[in-house]
Amino acid sequence: MRRLLLISGLVSALALSWIAAPASAQAAPDRAAVEVEAVIAAGDGVRLDAVTLANAGCGVSCDNKDPQTFKIYYDGTRYYTCAEDAITPKLSSGYVYRTSSPSGSVELRYSPRCRTAWARTSAGWLAIKVVSRHLNGNHRMTLENYSEYGNVWTNMVNDANLEAQACYWPASGTDWSCTRWY
Repeated sequence: MRRLLLISGLVSALALSWIAAPASAQAAPDRAAVEVEAVIAAGDGVRLDAVTLANAGCGVSCDNKDPQTFKIYYDGTRYYTCAEDAITPKLSSGYVYRTSSPSGSVELRYSPRCRTAWARTSAGWLAIKVVSRHLNGNHRMTLENYSEYGNVWTNMVNDANLEAQACYWPASGTDWSCTRWY
């Protein structure tokens, strides 16, 4: 009888251990997924589905974010940055969205995938800005940066169904020099 009770108790204990495994035996959360959530919570990334991205870019989620480091998560933990597909737009007439003089230069950078724009310069000692406006010409936002030694860019502005231009003001200048609107 004791043996029967012992075996019965053992079976019950085993059954309970299968039903409620101790916390240490439960699966640990996926470390990469936890890191993605931390990046998004910190405001350094966003998760977008392919349809949204194709129709509207990353929209206001990318406003005032660094095109080199802001992460667009599209498949679990896989991401890209808007700088990865960036171009300096060029019109069929040959106009390149870049303006320069002996005292400075700036170019408008554009990400077709993100539908964002920003200003970039390799010149030193000048202020740069990217200006965003609505298609009716109303100002939307302006983001500025200062280049002391060159290789500087502004943060991004949403450019989906909007226009943007890049401008620079050299340290010795008296006014902004700007690209055309794109």
